[in-house]
Amino acid sequence: MNQYKIFEHPTGEIEAIKEGWSWPAFFFNSIWALVKKMWVLGGILCAVFFVLGWISGLTSGGTGRTINALIWIGSFAVSVVFGLNGNSWRETNLESRGYKFKTTVTAETPEGAIALFIEEGHPTSKD
Repeated sequence: MNQYKIFEHPTGEIEAIKEGWSWPAFFFNSIWALVKKMWVLGGILCAVFFVLGWISGLTSGGTGRTINALIWIGSFAVSVVFGLNGNSWRETNLESRGYKFKTTVTAETPEGAIALFIEEGHPTSKD
């Protein structure tokens, strides 16, 4: 069971965000950011990875191996930072888009957390 923070938009849309580590943010960092509507973060990271890939393609020999190793280490570090901070960044993003924190619930999945929130008598704004 995980702890989920429940956020609600004035239109009635509800989002559940798991507290703690984010595996999707760790594995798919830039794509995850774009899917979660964090456009600037995802766009910047895509651009950085594109430039690093271009630099890696231009280098060869010993220098190329060193640069590729540094890029790999940097990419892993970015993944760890996204895994650690992804869910809190998502909370901040939702709040900037008008969502309000409502409560924290314990559930197996985000969908289950939303269902519990509604079942516990927390009507959505549309009701």
